[in-house]
Amino acid sequence: MNIQQAYPPIAPLSAPWQPIQERQWLTDQRLVTFIIVASVGYQAVLCLINNFVMPASRPLVGMAEAFILFACAPLLARRLLPGVVALACIAAAMLCILGLLNEQLNIKAFRDIAIPLCYFWLGCNIGKPEMADRALKIAIYVVITLGMLELLFVDAYTELFDIFSYYVNIGSLLPVTDYVRESKLQFNGIRPEGIGRTLLPGLLGPHRVSSVFLEPVSLGNFATLCAAWGIARDRAEWRKGAFFVGAAIFMMVLSDSRFALMTVSLFFALRIFLQGKLINIAVIAPFAAVGMLVLVGLSTTNNFSGLVNDNLSGRLAYSGWSLMEFDLPMLMATNIHDQYPDEGYAHMLSTFGLPLCLLFWFTLWLLPMPTEQSARFRALASVYIALILCISGSSFFALKSAGLLWFLVGCSVLNPAPQPQRPSLGHNALPGGQHGS
Repeated sequence: MNIQQAYPPIAPLSAPWQPIQERQWLTDQRLVTFIIVASVGYQAVLCLINNFVMPASRPLVGMAEAFILFACAPLLARRLLPGVVALACIAAAMLCILGLLNEQLNIKAFRDIAIPLCYFWLGCNIGKPEMADRALKIAIYVVITLGMLELLFVDAYTELFDIFSYYVNIGSLLPVTDYVRESKLQFNGIRPEGIGRTLLPGLLGPHRVSSVFLEPVSLGNFATLCAAWGIARDRAEWRKGAFFVGAAIFMMVLSDSRFALMTVSLFFALRIFLQGKLINIAVIAPFAAVGMLVLVGLSTTNNFSGLVNDNLSGRLAYSGWSLMEFDLPMLMATNIHDQYPDEGYAHMLSTFGLPLCLLFWFTLWLLPMPTEQSARFRALASVYIALILCISGSSFFALKSAGLLWFLVGCSVLNPAPQPQRPSLGHNALPGGQHGS
């Protein structure tokens, strides 16, 4: 008797195991969707709690962010990424050294590092852009639905979401004591007279929609990331990309985001004129941005009169002046005495130091991107990073936008973790009741 007769071939088990694989896909999809929607909308939930349950606080915000990060654990546990662990260890060690040198440990810096590492790890373990598409679409539907409620029924929206009170309670705003504030929106929720709305002012008036983000700036950042995800698509997938780009433009108009308008316009230009490996020129984006800021600072008188209206030229000049103050110890994140809330590059250098910033930047660009679409999205994400750091120090690290950014970067690597495998058949579990000797 030959081996084929003694041990007949085992029938393929793909069909019986197909329902299990489908259930695993649905479970992953639901968890990823929850994480993405929670990341962009947790501030709205906390605002509701502040309005109807109990006053919000910074510890409550920290607990909410920790809960969302903990929800990533089942997907992170599927595969350990040595590179991410090494970066986390290096960053933690350097932050501890800086804490010793400055005699003060910056706890927020650890949080700011944890978010991109965790969400990149999550996206890399998922590694399926189609899963990211579905989660992002649901997040967009939620954002637009609440945004339309705010636009059409602003009084009802502010009855649910007393945004100004929420930000006062968590310490992001000072209580207004010199006048009675009628609007419950954020300060930047209304374009002041003399500046006015940029996009459709006659139709939408001075109101800037913020939706689940509670502030229009974050809605504009979210729209920019959605546009990058759509514009990066290959031409064969233009229909899929059109949805994200169209939704991004709609949200950009609702929030009247000038940053999104300029950045998305630049995305389109890069998509048209830079093809193939030329898109990798985006690796120099932050260095070009810093050079531009220094030139603006040098060409502008160093006074604060240009910042009265908080316009773009004033913010760029302010960022340039801040960078011009840096000497070698400050570039190493030592001997720092000032805070840089709206100067992203100065905030990065003063918090992490130039060596750690360069390490993270070139690590991003050393990631193996297997397709042109993946490389294109990395380039557009790099341009977004370079530009947002010109005008804001905190927006880049906000969970509601940073989480989505790094999750999409991780998905673009297209290297998913192995799925849990079905148990293998041992030699004592042969079909037909046969047993091995």
